[in-house]
Amino acid sequence: MSHPTATPADIAASSAKDRHTLSETACDLIVIEHRLRDVRRWTPETARAHLDAALSSVATALDALHAEYATRTTEQEQ
Repeated sequence: MSHPTATPADIAASSAKDRHTLSETACDLIVIEHRLRDVRRWTPETARAHLDAALSSVATALDALHAEYATRTTEQEQ
């Protein structure tokens, strides 16, 4: 989120906020993952494929968030 009149301090604050938001989203996804795993234990075998697909999607989203967080942290350090 660059703005032509943004100061370096503004940019750093925005980056810190973005990283915090990414962290909160990752925490939310981890909670969802745990709940899906709990539900999966009580789900009939015929429906587990849907939960497995949801778990795979959550894992993919977590990987993407982790990569984005690492990228933003690296950019901030430079």
